[in-house]
Amino acid sequence: MDKRTLSRISTFADTETLSSLAEKAAGGRELLFLKQPEKTMVLLSVREPVKHSEFYLGEMLAVHCIVELAGVRGAAVLAGDDFSKAVFAAMLDAAHSGGFAEFALVEPELLLLEEKRQNEKAKQTAAVKETQVRFHVLEDRNA
Repeated sequence: MDKRTLSRISTFADTETLSSLAEKAAGGRELLFLKQPEKTMVLLSVREPVKHSEFYLGEMLAVHCIVELAGVRGAAVLAGDDFSKAVFAAMLDAAHSGGFAEFALVEPELLLLEEKRQNEKAKQTAAVKETQVRFHVLEDRNA
């Protein structure tokens, strides 16, 4: 599993599930806070679909945290204001970075969460696909 996938799973998982998985992945190692969870503002930029140019959309509330497990640092930045969720995400990041054997045990559960999220997203996409509007441009054929 790569960091991007782990981050996405942490973002969409509920706090209770993330708590359980983070505790298992930490394997009872002592948790040290290098940066306590705190609120911050994150700049949002998006890429428009036609010319693929990036533009500034606005700001978003987020929580960031840095922890250490057995000498391995883990960090997380999550949208919203759920401090505990950011801590659990940072713990999972540290366990992943440290290659902890316990992380390998929870990885299938994490991947199952991602699969469920993708299935839900596909259902939502299918539900709104019927409402998609397609525009066609009429060309001047005399030119």
